[in-house]
Parts: sequence; C-alpha cells; structure tokens
Amino acid sequence: MLNLEDFDLEQIADAMQQGDSMGLGYYLNIVSGEIVVNGFDDEECNPDPEELADKKYVFIERVESYESYQHMEDFTLSLPAGKARAGLEQALVRSKPFRHFKDVLDNYQEERKAWFGFRDEAMRRVVIRWLASIEAIEDPDPNGTSESQPEL
Repeated sequence: MLNLEDFDLEQIADAMQQGDSMGLGYYLNIVSGEIVVNGFDDEECNPDPEELADKKYVFIERVESYESYQHMEDFTLSLPAGKARAGLEQALVRSKPFRHFKDVLDNYQEERKAWFGFRDEAMRRVVIRWLASIEAIEDPDPNGTSESQPEL
C-alpha cells in the first residue's frame, strides 16, 4: 500500500473529470501510483490489455455530474450575498447549469479565481475518498466524518 504522497492527486482528478470524453480510458497502477491511458490510435502508446487486467490496475471512473454540480452549489452558498452569488444561483437553476455557471463566473474574476481553488480542493477530497475506497491508501477518515482530510 502506498502513501497519499505517492499519488499525483491532481492528475487523478483530471482523469476523473475527463473520463472517457475522448474515448480514452484512464487506469491507476496502485502499486506504483502511475496513471496509464488506454485508447490512443497509436498501438505503441496503448498498454497491453492483459497488463490492464492485472489487479494492480484500477479503472478511473469519471466523476458523476451530480457531484460536480454539488461542488458548484457548495461554492455558490459559500459566497457572501451579492451580484456574483445571485448570478450563480440563477445559473444553477437554468438548463445547462454547467455552461451558465461558467458564463457567470467570466463576469466576476475574483470569484472565478476562488472557484478554481474551491473546485480543486473539492476534487482532492473526491480523489482521496476514492483511493481509500479501492484500498490504495489507508482511509484517512475511518469514522466517516470527512472533516479530517490530510493536508498535502
């Protein structure tokens, strides 16, 4: 079992956010911490399918849209009352909330910068929970309080 520091949490988060959007599959080697990408047209870049069948490789699934939506909602609720918060609240209840959320943030640069930090921290927690669930690391929160996340 590796330590949390042995994994590139940002790279895993990126894989979770990209998922199979471009026909690529992301796998985590839980022995080395390396991420392997499958699905390139170039056969030299693709890992051997038999190698990926090894139990040391775990498929990195795309983060569910409801979880990404929850991150946007939590961020919005963390903002003080004002135009930015009101605009983001409206974006979240419209059709295509992800697109409208981004459009509203484009008008508020300070909140936009804060959003990226908030989202990165939220995804860091998602990755840590996932690593613990696949037993790649010891559960940093065995009691399920989710308040005691380890710092990097």
